[in-house]
Amino acid sequence: MTNERPISRNFYNYDPDADSFAGVGFVVGEVDDDNDDGSKVADLHRTDTPQQSTWNTLNCFGFDDNPTEIGDFPSVSNWKRVPMMSERAWTVLKPIIGDVCEALPVKHPFQGSYYVIHVMQTIDALNTELSEVDRSSVGDNRILRIYRYAFKSDLIEGKHIFKLPLMSGGGLFVDDVFRKAVEDNCLRGLRFKELVMQKDVRV
Repeated sequence: MTNERPISRNFYNYDPDADSFAGVGFVVGEVDDDNDDGSKVADLHRTDTPQQSTWNTLNCFGFDDNPTEIGDFPSVSNWKRVPMMSERAWTVLKPIIGDVCEALPVKHPFQGSYYVIHVMQTIDALNTELSEVDRSSVGDNRILRIYRYAFKSDLIEGKHIFKLPLMSGGGLFVDDVFRKAVEDNCLRGLRFKELVMQKDVRV
């Protein structure tokens, strides 16, 4: 038996503003190429295993058509769901998300220090029966797009950042606490578009 209970917080896709602020890319190589830095960054979204002890600082580059403004959350062209933050942004957000995230240094074209942020919290929190989704094909349960979200509220209680499993779309989400910290500290470079929610189910 399930008990229905609305989620009292708002949630947002992690969404760097690549239209207004400069982004970065990482060199993409062949499969199993040690120089395929793009895959190393993308792989961070697919694992919750800490990488700090084995991380080698990667090089990223800017783009000729980049906006001139440099924000605190540069978009990563290879995989925008992997956050990149300025040192200032990480300092502000570490007390909120530092228990489930690690900051991995990168060499970049901007002033100051920047890090790719490895989010180590994948939660199977999507109620797929109540959510409105597109699946890959008949007989393939992978979710390609989510139009309306229904979360299992017990699983995300007190979570300020989390990932869905890849089979459930692999989205990266932040909450109102995260947003407030960004806005209160005038950090620049993220867009906050609230998720469209269905009625939440507590299981």
